[in-house]
Amino acid sequence: MEYLLSKEQLIAKFGVPDFVLKTQRQIAKDFMIVSFKMDPKFESEEFNYDQIKNEVACQLVEVMKLGETTLLQLLYQIDIPQSKFLNLISEVDFVQQMSDMIIRREAYKVYLRSKF
Repeated sequence: MEYLLSKEQLIAKFGVPDFVLKTQRQIAKDFMIVSFKMDPKFESEEFNYDQIKNEVACQLVEVMKLGETTLLQLLYQIDIPQSKFLNLISEVDFVQQMSDMIIRREAYKVYLRSKF
Protein backbone atom coordinates (compact mmCIF):
# COMPACT_ATOMS: atom_id res chain seq x y z
CA MET A 1 0.00 0.00 0.00
CA GLU A 2 1.24 3.44 -0.89
CA TYR A 3 1.81 5.98 1.83
CA LEU A 4 3.33 8.81 -0.19
CA LEU A 5 3.48 10.19 -3.70
CA SER A 6 6.36 9.23 -5.97
CA LYS A 7 8.61 12.01 -7.24
CA GLU A 8 6.88 11.84 -10.63
CA GLN A 9 3.40 12.05 -9.09
CA LEU A 10 4.50 14.94 -6.89
CA ILE A 11 5.81 16.91 -9.87
CA ALA A 12 2.58 16.28 -11.78
CA LYS A 13 0.36 17.25 -8.82
CA PHE A 14 2.38 20.40 -8.16
CA GLY A 15 1.17 21.55 -11.57
CA VAL A 16 -2.44 21.46 -10.36
CA PRO A 17 -3.74 24.86 -9.21
CA ASP A 18 -3.99 25.18 -5.43
CA PHE A 19 -2.47 21.71 -4.76
CA VAL A 20 0.86 23.19 -3.66
CA LEU A 21 -0.77 25.64 -1.27
CA LYS A 22 -2.98 22.90 0.21
CA THR A 23 0.13 20.77 0.73
CA GLN A 24 1.94 23.65 2.42
CA ARG A 25 -1.02 24.21 4.71
CA GLN A 26 -1.10 20.52 5.60
CA ILE A 27 2.61 20.66 6.46
CA ALA A 28 2.08 23.76 8.61
CA LYS A 29 -0.88 22.14 10.37
CA ASP A 30 1.10 19.03 11.29
CA PHE A 31 4.15 20.99 12.47
CA MET A 32 1.81 23.05 14.66
CA ILE A 33 0.98 19.87 16.60
CA VAL A 34 4.51 20.04 18.05
CA SER A 35 4.23 23.83 18.48
CA PHE A 36 6.22 24.90 15.43
CA LYS A 37 4.82 27.72 13.34
CA MET A 38 5.81 28.12 9.75
CA ASP A 39 6.45 31.54 8.24
CA PRO A 40 3.01 33.15 7.58
CA LYS A 41 3.87 33.34 3.87
CA PHE A 42 4.17 29.54 3.87
CA GLU A 43 0.41 29.23 4.35
CA SER A 44 -0.62 32.03 2.00
CA GLU A 45 1.78 31.98 -0.99
CA GLU A 46 2.69 29.07 -3.21
CA PHE A 47 6.35 28.12 -2.87
CA ASN A 48 8.32 26.07 -5.35
CA TYR A 49 9.50 22.60 -4.32
CA ASP A 50 12.97 23.75 -3.27
CA GLN A 51 11.54 26.53 -1.10
CA ILE A 52 9.14 24.08 0.57
CA LYS A 53 11.94 21.59 1.15
CA ASN A 54 14.16 24.29 2.64
CA GLU A 55 11.40 25.47 4.99
CA VAL A 56 10.61 21.91 6.09
CA ALA A 57 14.33 21.16 6.59
CA CYS A 58 14.83 24.26 8.74
CA GLN A 59 11.82 23.42 10.90
CA LEU A 60 12.87 19.77 11.12
CA VAL A 61 16.27 20.80 12.48
CA GLU A 62 14.52 22.91 15.12
CA VAL A 63 12.25 20.01 16.08
CA MET A 64 15.27 17.73 16.35
CA LYS A 65 16.88 20.13 18.82
CA LEU A 66 13.99 19.41 21.19
CA GLY A 67 14.82 15.71 21.22
CA GLU A 68 13.81 12.37 19.82
CA THR A 69 10.41 12.29 21.52
CA THR A 70 9.26 15.50 19.81
CA LEU A 71 10.65 14.34 16.47
CA LEU A 72 8.87 11.01 16.74
CA GLN A 73 5.65 12.79 17.73
CA LEU A 74 5.89 14.90 14.58
CA LEU A 75 6.62 11.91 12.37
CA TYR A 76 3.71 10.04 13.93
CA GLN A 77 1.42 13.00 13.23
CA ILE A 78 2.58 13.15 9.62
CA ASP A 79 2.31 9.35 9.40
CA ILE A 80 5.88 8.51 8.43
CA PRO A 81 6.43 4.81 9.19
CA GLN A 82 8.98 4.17 11.92
CA SER A 83 10.81 1.76 9.61
CA LYS A 84 11.36 4.56 7.07
CA PHE A 85 12.65 6.85 9.81
CA LEU A 86 15.02 4.17 11.10
CA ASN A 87 16.33 3.50 7.58
CA LEU A 88 17.27 7.18 7.19
CA ILE A 89 18.53 8.02 10.68
CA SER A 90 22.16 7.15 9.95
CA GLU A 91 22.25 8.89 6.56
CA VAL A 92 24.51 11.93 6.22
CA ASP A 93 21.73 13.86 4.47
CA PHE A 94 19.02 12.70 6.89
CA VAL A 95 17.34 16.11 7.13
CA GLN A 96 17.11 16.53 3.36
CA GLN A 97 15.80 13.01 2.77
CA MET A 98 13.32 13.25 5.64
CA SER A 99 12.14 16.66 4.37
CA ASP A 100 11.47 15.14 0.97
CA MET A 101 9.59 12.25 2.56
CA ILE A 102 7.50 14.65 4.66
CA ILE A 103 6.54 16.70 1.61
CA ARG A 104 5.62 13.61 -0.37
CA ARG A 105 3.55 12.18 2.51
CA GLU A 106 1.73 15.46 3.13
CA ALA A 107 1.05 15.82 -0.60
CA TYR A 108 -0.38 12.30 -0.59
CA LYS A 109 -2.79 13.29 2.19
CA VAL A 110 -3.95 16.24 0.09
CA TYR A 111 -4.25 13.98 -2.97
CA LEU A 112 -6.38 11.45 -1.06
CA ARG A 113 -8.71 14.18 0.20
CA SER A 114 -9.21 15.39 -3.37
CA LYS A 115 -10.17 11.88 -4.48
CA PHE A 116 -12.60 11.01 -1.71
